Amino acid sequence: MAHIAPLAQLADGGAGLICTGNIPIHRDNLENYNNAVLDINNPWDPVEAFRPAVQAAKSQGALFLPQLQFPGRQVPEFLNANPKSSSNEQLPPCLNKTYGKPSPLTKAEIEDLKRRYVWAAEVLAKAGADGIILHASHGYIMQQFLSPLINKRTDEYGGTLENRARFILEVVNAIKEKLPSDIFVITAKLNCQDFIEGGTSFAEQCVVIKWLEDAGVDFFDISGGTYASPAWRGNIMEELAERPSQKERGSYFIEWAQEMKKVLSRAVIGTTGGWRDSHRMSEAVEKGDIDMIGLGRPLREDPFFVNKVLRGEVRKSNL
Repeated sequence: MAHIAPLAQLADGGAGLICTGNIPIHRDNLENYNNAVLDINNPWDPVEAFRPAVQAAKSQGALFLPQLQFPGRQVPEFLNANPKSSSNEQLPPCLNKTYGKPSPLTKAEIEDLKRRYVWAAEVLAKAGADGIILHASHGYIMQQFLSPLINKRTDEYGGTLENRARFILEVVNAIKEKLPSDIFVITAKLNCQDFIEGGTSFAEQCVVIKWLEDAGVDFFDISGGTYASPAWRGNIMEELAERPSQKERGSYFIEWAQEMKKVLSRAVIGTTGGWRDSHRMSEAVEKGDIDMIGLGRPLREDPFFVNKVLRGEVRKSNL
């Protein structure tokens, strides 16, 4: 019930598309102790368990896209001292936490992980969700495969960009086989870059985003950074707030998102992070720089912010 009430509020507040926070797909690899989990081995009926959340989110006509995630090496040590990752590169202490020492996923474990993503997507489709978001940003498992700083594999999942992108592309292809686009939307939350030396670059991500579009991803939510990025180790909000694009345009990542949009031919693209002024939001969409606006903190502060903007009652979030 704790997860359902906020979704109902967002629906009542006028959001057109609602997504969840992280939903791990493996109960032994959690991002946090209070995550909602979709594990293929859980004894309860997952469709019935998630149906109330879906109904709450869609109660006023919004689309609902739950966010699936496997944290990989970004598992707090107290939850799992030996998590699985693309390789054995341990995350240094950050965000007031220490993290487990990872071991590389075996080929069999990679196949199992792909199976879990597909199963979770099918569960959510049966529960009535309109699609899913694959969290391929912020240093979670898909970004751990993409990153040359983390991925030290020497098999077909490591080395070249094509190999490092293989895992996420295989997950997308496997989901598309079961759930075609005309009935189920696949979204990827994707870094514009990792903002850390040796990490995934903007140029690489521009290639990856096109590969993902060609594989059938319908919508991209552009973000950036990982737990290991310097800004995340300090005060990321203050760091990002000083960027010219934030001061001038109101978004942390729009300058990269609008460039990434140029390589796309079909999928839509948006950004989440930094948006506070509704006039700047409208301008970004009307000019065609991006297609959608994602709101996090403004809606946490006031779930009814969207309707208030549409009614002309407010222009900016108070944050």
